[in-house]
Amino acid sequence: MKKLIIFDWNGTLLSDTLACMDADNHVIKEFGGTPVNLSTFRNTIIIPAINFYIQHGCCENKLKKYPKKLGLTFHSFYELRANKCRSRRNSKLLLRWLKKNSIKSIISSNHTIEGINSQLHRLKMIDYIAKVLANSFLDSSMKKRNKREKIRDYLANHKYKLNEVLIVGDTSEEIEIGKALGIETVAITDGYYSTKRIKQSNPDYLINNLEELIEIIKENKKK
Repeated sequence: MKKLIIFDWNGTLLSDTLACMDADNHVIKEFGGTPVNLSTFRNTIIIPAINFYIQHGCCENKLKKYPKKLGLTFHSFYELRANKCRSRRNSKLLLRWLKKNSIKSIISSNHTIEGINSQLHRLKMIDYIAKVLANSFLDSSMKKRNKREKIRDYLANHKYKLNEVLIVGDTSEEIEIGKALGIETVAITDGYYSTKRIKQSNPDYLINNLEELIEIIKENKKK
């Protein structure tokens, strides 16, 4: 039986794909690159973000020389748009169901703890999330990937068995983390990745709507 669900935040619980694309394009223009459309964004977005910016023509030396400016450029533009984003469809329904059934929900994200908590309060979702594993600095996700280590440590500290845990995300990063740690993976479409690209990561389950996760957990309970 599942006792813990690990959710990605951006594009998974928060419907912010366009907001992120706009903020990334703002960075790309600031650092000399060529802005992208939604299709290109979904087929090329990658963490660490510096690799995404370089891919689209930004000056690598300038990006590495001014990491704080890079982080501030993205976040100052992004947060204004995030404040108008809604949660993904049926996210609250799912989170309520999980809490009612004593299944803990946590968030693992490349975003900032402060930014996520602000949106959780705004969207009235804070009471459903037991923990936010995210970054303290604005430029963290620009430079490296560190979600796997944080999740691994959390699972070890709370002594969860691997078959009690499930990870949900809209990019290959969450699927790769799940496979590396030995936990089941769920990919959701219509987030940061195109459907074709997220399928290529070979998740255990592919869903289009967060409500579908309820049936997956129910079926898992019968095994």
